[in-house]
Amino acid sequence: MNEQSKIIVGLEIGTTKTCMVVGEIHPDGTSAVIGLGEVPSEGIRAGEIADPDLARLNLSDAWQLAQDHANVDIQSVYLSVTGEHIMGEAGHGFCYLSAENDIINQEHINLVNRHAEEIELPADRSIICREMGTYCIDDRDYFYNPIRIRGRKLAAHSHVIHGNRKRLQNSLLCVRQVPLEIEALAFAPLATAQLVLGRREREDGALLIDIGGGTTDFICYCGGDTIASGCVPHGGNSINKDIMDLSPTPMTFEAAESLKCHQGNAFGDVKDTSTANYRDDNGLVYSISRGLLNNIIRDRLADILQSVKDSIPEHVWSRRGMAVYLSGGTSLMFGLDRLAQFIFKVRVYQPAQPGIGADYSYLADPRYCTTIGLIRYALQYEAENAEPEKPGLLRRIFGIFRKKR
Repeated sequence: MNEQSKIIVGLEIGTTKTCMVVGEIHPDGTSAVIGLGEVPSEGIRAGEIADPDLARLNLSDAWQLAQDHANVDIQSVYLSVTGEHIMGEAGHGFCYLSAENDIINQEHINLVNRHAEEIELPADRSIICREMGTYCIDDRDYFYNPIRIRGRKLAAHSHVIHGNRKRLQNSLLCVRQVPLEIEALAFAPLATAQLVLGRREREDGALLIDIGGGTTDFICYCGGDTIASGCVPHGGNSINKDIMDLSPTPMTFEAAESLKCHQGNAFGDVKDTSTANYRDDNGLVYSISRGLLNNIIRDRLADILQSVKDSIPEHVWSRRGMAVYLSGGTSLMFGLDRLAQFIFKVRVYQPAQPGIGADYSYLADPRYCTTIGLIRYALQYEAENAEPEKPGLLRRIFGIFRKKR
């Protein structure tokens, strides 16, 4: 590794996998993934810690694999978090300029940003992260950098993401006991968006839906501003459980997973009477009609997508450029793009099936978008917090933590 390079590590403790990605940041600002450690998750339910001991063992294994792969000593991470307790809330701030001094400067920006970030929360809630949006000058919207522009009233938009303090502490404590330091937290879809969406997509209007094993995270942008975010406590594993429950014959979780991924179709024929079969390592065969399989998959995914749609302000669907972007392991489901188009009535972008062998790239695999996106999120976070003005995030969530200097 170049001595002037910087190492940044992203960590995702998901329902199906615990994954740690090591990024190397070069002096010219470019980055590269130089290591990855991944193990199947145990003790995680719907993206949250259910068995701390199992979760910590999995994390320790992923940590060791990542260190061996990248040949570096990992001491701190940027951690993505999820869970149905996490939600986003709009913030607004404004200030007036005098007639004698009506040219906006950095002090005005700092003032409206502080006001936009200040929201009242119940005692059991903690702020995870804040996303500053565009600025408004005298009721004219969508200024990204209003410094040196004349105006009398400056307003700022923000999106504040917060969660239940004790449920966040469970994840923090698990990582701290490995032991690893936590540089910062990120709501998972914020990290994913760093890899999937560019500024143009955010300006045109973009709903990013990340469908994992245990949760479906989403974040919505309109005119460059974050306008909605949240988590639905269902994902690909919910489909597997539905198949097991509704199959006329006994079905294992592994059989349901294989049938869903390889023979199911989220927008397929629900009247198909042909049979889908799966043979396990012991030679046992599990069967279900394709029509029933498609119907189970469609119903669960439609319910998830409709829950997301219900959380998005109605006005965004009238934007001509609005589009839906799918990510996460379950986003590879056959027919999901057509089902999403039917529900949202806008363009839908579904990731391609990842390649194999020499052509394989983690960057092109939607299952790793969140963890790799954490590397880019970290760069943005460090740039915005180069001169900290507020008490450390982790101190507000869990007093025993101290941000690494």
